[in-house]
Amino acid sequence: MREILNIIFTRAFRFKRALTLIAVVATCLAAFMAVRGIMPFMPVFGTSMEPELHAGNLILIKDKDAADVKVGDIIVYNVPSAIQDFYNYPPIVAHRVIEVRETQYGTAWRTKGDNSGEDPFTVRANDLRGTVSHQIPFVGFPFLFLQSQQGLMFVLVALSLFALYLYASEISRGGQKIHHGIFAPVIRETARDTESLAQRMDGTEKVMSQTQEALSSFATAMSEYAEHLRSHTSAIQGLAEASHELKRGAAEQNKVLGHIAEALQQRKPSTGEAPSPEKPAAPAPEKTKYPPGCVKSREHAGVGRDIFGAA
Repeated sequence: MREILNIIFTRAFRFKRALTLIAVVATCLAAFMAVRGIMPFMPVFGTSMEPELHAGNLILIKDKDAADVKVGDIIVYNVPSAIQDFYNYPPIVAHRVIEVRETQYGTAWRTKGDNSGEDPFTVRANDLRGTVSHQIPFVGFPFLFLQSQQGLMFVLVALSLFALYLYASEISRGGQKIHHGIFAPVIRETARDTESLAQRMDGTEKVMSQTQEALSSFATAMSEYAEHLRSHTSAIQGLAEASHELKRGAAEQNKVLGHIAEALQQRKPSTGEAPSPEKPAAPAPEKTKYPPGCVKSREHAGVGRDIFGAA
């Protein structure tokens, strides 16, 4: 039941809006046609008929036969376009008849404004609209505004804005449908690209996290290796110092050995002749040395004397 009431209310509201817009448009068209002399009423344009007719009043036009028009009547007649351009007249005029003429084309009238001079043309019977019956004060001003180009532009803009105001919700929904219909593929593609980009970003964040962990592990390993290098450097420095100490000890030992060698050279007995380079001297038989006073020493000395006769 509520849904049915909502539907009825929505349709009634739409119908009311449509009627309102139609009424406004009809009023504007009627005003425009009244200015052009099509409607049975017209605004008073100027002061040529004052004090009988005042500018801004709306006069009602009463139909009247051409044969019934007499001098002194205020008639409403259309002005041909050529006369409008040449004499700068409005499209419809209400002036008083000052003379009735019979021509080969029918009845014609000479007219004049009560507050102006005689019209420079003759009004033909086929241009007659009627006579003035009544006038409504100040109602003709809006119609006069429509006569100007600015007024016409204002009415068109106002009607457009009024229509937009009445149908704003429908226009908005239609725009959304058009927008979704046109841009839906682009929106879906953008959503897919965004999702893919988000997945890539997640993968990139994971890779960056793993890279950071690897860099942290590498930094830890480098720190440990640096500590290891420091310990090796200390050991190498100790070895270098020990090597220097060994070098100094070897140098001292060489000096001692040199002194010993010099001492041995000084203690070696010197010979009178130098050995011949061609025939080296035969080495003397090694004599067995015994301590002084030993029996072997005496026996060896006696044996020598007994054999060779001389010591």
